[in-house]
Amino acid sequence: MERQQQPFSDRAAGGLSVIEQNDAQPVCNAPRRPLLRALNHERRVVIYFKPRCKSWKCPACAELNKRAWIARIYDATAYHLAQGASVAFTTLTTHEKLSVEQSWRLFYRQWERLKQRARRKAGGGEYVMIPEAHQSGKMHVHMLDTFALPTRWWKDNARACGLGFMAESEFAETPGGAARYAAKYLGKSLNEEKLKGIRRVRKSKGFLKPQSGDGLENWTYVRLPDDVPLALDVEHFERQGYTVEILQHFEVYERLTERGANE
Repeated sequence: MERQQQPFSDRAAGGLSVIEQNDAQPVCNAPRRPLLRALNHERRVVIYFKPRCKSWKCPACAELNKRAWIARIYDATAYHLAQGASVAFTTLTTHEKLSVEQSWRLFYRQWERLKQRARRKAGGGEYVMIPEAHQSGKMHVHMLDTFALPTRWWKDNARACGLGFMAESEFAETPGGAARYAAKYLGKSLNEEKLKGIRRVRKSKGFLKPQSGDGLENWTYVRLPDDVPLALDVEHFERQGYTVEILQHFEVYERLTERGANE
């Protein structure tokens, strides 16, 4: 068997691109993760791995989630700017008369009203939003958006929808600037007690553009039943001449998207 490393009980898997990796890669050790098989008949390769849990409560996965979102936001910003759209950094606050608890409970209801206004005004628009706890404990959010609306519009309309008058918006010039903006606030959010149970990133359907042609469509994925010994499954494919690999989670994405030139 090729590239067999340490036992699955001591390791994990799930796919991250090279941009999301570094020399000190966090490893998810969450229990009860399923054993998965990725199969590519054309390349005659079988990969076994355990997906990471992806929970923000998991220290390793929280860090990996942050890196993944930074990479996605970089790519999405590059796409929108290349299409001629404007991408803005926008900060929204909650009403100053709300209690801490109310600020968290009511924000997204008020945001829905404001979002509809913004889309009517701009003729559409996409966004990705990162929440943060203010020093007072109240909620506010940082957003990258394509509404292309000025600060004054956000101030007036946020207030009319029950949010705070304190709002600010300025335009991003580069994908790197957007990525640094996201990194700043995602990094803060990892240790904020107030964000437990809160979705760390919210986005509209159109902000992150799907990437096609990366080779992932050529793979099929199956969860191995608990009563199927890994050794028997491996032996089955080795007898058919397949290359068999067992990988760490931070190795999987790169391996799946290789074009097979070195097979």
